[in-house]
Amino acid sequence: MQARRTFQQTTALGICLALLMPLAVSAAAPEPVAGRIALVIGNGAYATAPLVNPAGDARAVADRLREAGFRVTLKVDAPRRELQDAIRGFGDALARDNKAVGVFYYAGHGVQLNWRNFMLPVDARIQRPADIAAQGVDVGLLLESLARARNPLNLVILDACRNNPFGRDFRTDERGLSQLDAPPGTLLAYATAPGNTADDGEGAHGLYTDNLLKEMKVPGAPVEDVFKRVRLAVRRASEGAQIPWESTSLEGDFAFVGGSGRDLSREQKEFEADLAAWNTLREASTPEPLEAFIRQRPSGKFAELAQHRLDVVLRQRGEKPVQAAAPPPLGPEMCVPGAATAKAASYSGQGLAFRPGERYSYRTVDLLKQTETARSTDTVLGIVGDEVQYNDGSKVTDLFGNNVRAPDGTRWTPYQFFINDYALGKRWPAQFIVTQPDGSKAGVRFELRVAARERITLPAGTFDSYRIEARGVALAGGAQLERTAWVAPERMRGFLAMENLVRKGGAVVSGERIELIEYAAGAPVATSPVAPVAPEKNKEQSGWRPSFY
Repeated sequence: MQARRTFQQTTALGICLALLMPLAVSAAAPEPVAGRIALVIGNGAYATAPLVNPAGDARAVADRLREAGFRVTLKVDAPRRELQDAIRGFGDALARDNKAVGVFYYAGHGVQLNWRNFMLPVDARIQRPADIAAQGVDVGLLLESLARARNPLNLVILDACRNNPFGRDFRTDERGLSQLDAPPGTLLAYATAPGNTADDGEGAHGLYTDNLLKEMKVPGAPVEDVFKRVRLAVRRASEGAQIPWESTSLEGDFAFVGGSGRDLSREQKEFEADLAAWNTLREASTPEPLEAFIRQRPSGKFAELAQHRLDVVLRQRGEKPVQAAAPPPLGPEMCVPGAATAKAASYSGQGLAFRPGERYSYRTVDLLKQTETARSTDTVLGIVGDEVQYNDGSKVTDLFGNNVRAPDGTRWTPYQFFINDYALGKRWPAQFIVTQPDGSKAGVRFELRVAARERITLPAGTFDSYRIEARGVALAGGAQLERTAWVAPERMRGFLAMENLVRKGGAVVSGERIELIEYAAGAPVATSPVAPVAPEKNKEQSGWRPSFY
């Protein structure tokens, strides 16, 4: 298969690595650091469908974790009882040191059954679906152990999406592993997207773990950057046949090697350099410079925009990446005031683009006075390149709804408040400079996360949505900015609602809520229009202002 043929092409991105700091080299493993505990398991000696790489993968990961100061328990070719006991012992160790960082790594066969994921011990003899639960080890056992430990940060790494382990006499319709949301304080990483499988590989290590071992050595790399770089490298090496997947609910920072603390003055310099670089890359037609840009700062302030551009370029070159299977149905969620009480539907990950003729009507309410202050209607005129034009063409956003130009002449540098791909727990930054019509400039910085999947009811209807929470600062005056936005990418690209609060000295000095009161769908986009014809101007648009940034 294509992934196997490209398995050993991991040097293809060597050009990108020149942008990174030199990798750390350890002559000997240091003493374990208090508060770093790991359980590493590699199962490959199965009677049916044995695997070549898990034992070597596990030993290498254990060595890398020891180099990073972890106290490591290593299990190779573990039977069921030993695997269960090791997981319980891991949870107990974290509970005794409940300020510890925990890492769990598993390489071997893994399967799903009724939305539950199971690791297969080497003594499992699976002949029917009922045997999976009876002889496998439920990942839920691990997650429950972590929940009881109440430690602040855990990494769960499952290189367990191998091909069918049951032989010709057994088939299951549920491929790979089921999508799960990471428990609080946890990053959950899969070697490939939920519902998909990956080959065991023919080299010294599996493709996923081989790249993970490299990225774990980068000094000071935040753990989320580690997995983003791994995802990019695996995707490119497999030509889209294997794309790793993560779910995160991490609140703190962690690096395998060195500290991952923030330096705001350094971040500002990086923003300025990245802004200049992105303005030259936003229309790139080859993948290499985009890959290098993403690898340099996987969680940078333009990384989401660059990832989307890379997706476009790779599709144009014929890549057909695997798609993650839909997650299991969600339980009830807490909703905003006035929201529907029913649970929100799961999101498949397939978002819509803006379409010519779409019409969005909003009303703005002053949250302090509880009075309506404005109404506006925007109609999508056309899409030209990476910009969306509205009304008479004087209002422009990017492809995800981030402001580019306002009718009064206000302009924004590129930024990623709204993004292409949303997932529960996802975090990303945004920063931009606003230039007012008089030429004055103001800088704004945000940290964003997808906080919930919930159902929301608005004047325009009821929608299953993602709730995005953003906290930021106006860089000149220091005002604290709080944003909460709701989006339904499977229904429309424009936002559903947004609440904005401005605090000074801890006190709220202004607040508003913008919500959708009417929506009309447009036509699918065939090609980028050239010189579109402007519709008649709506009188509601004459008083338009950039009210939500």
